[in-house]
Amino acid sequence: MNFRKADEMERYHSDQSSKYGFVFYTIALLAWSLYDFIVTGDYGWQMTILLLGSAVYFWSRVVYSRKMNK
Repeated sequence: MNFRKADEMERYHSDQSSKYGFVFYTIALLAWSLYDFIVTGDYGWQMTILLLGSAVYFWSRVVYSRKMNK
């Protein structure tokens, strides 16, 4: 099986898809977490998943940004 490198347009589409997917999951988990907090008084696992996902995203941005500046 031979894979080819993605061209600039394919990378752009992948970046846009990732961005919109991240925004959707962030909003969905935040809404679910707030709903559970209002109903039960507990944030549940949704907030933990949201915070961990956001931390991974932002730390990876820092790492890649530092790699590009060197």
